Amino acid sequence: MILRGRFLALFISACVVAGCGQTDGKLNVTGKVVKGGAPLRVPEEEYVRVTFFPVTDNGGPPKNTYAASFNRSEGTFRALGGDGHGIPPGKYRVAVEHVKKGGDALKGAYDGDRSPLVFDIDRKTGPLVLDLDKK
Repeated sequence: MILRGRFLALFISACVVAGCGQTDGKLNVTGKVVKGGAPLRVPEEEYVRVTFFPVTDNGGPPKNTYAASFNRSEGTFRALGGDGHGIPPGKYRVAVEHVKKGGDALKGAYDGDRSPLVFDIDRKTGPLVLDLDKK
């Protein structure tokens, strides 16, 4: 019984060193949404939706999209993917929607099919800045 416990502890330690906690090379992508040179902060009755659309080789619609959680008080986001382990590396068009009572305050300028915010995401990618004043 003691031998089995030691083996299990050794196995878990080896997994941590070898990187067993990473799944399929997925990446946790973070960043902030900026407007007017400052983080976009919204009141409780509004929200911001940030969505990552993979850019396909043939220009067709992607199979999957990845929603990001948005922190309304800081203007930051985190894309963790559907399973919470991140999104696959690749090229993404990032959509941003600022939902207010009357609809999208950005008037669709950053919809998934026309957003000018395009990024190559890989292990070297740092926090993204989604500047809504630059196209």
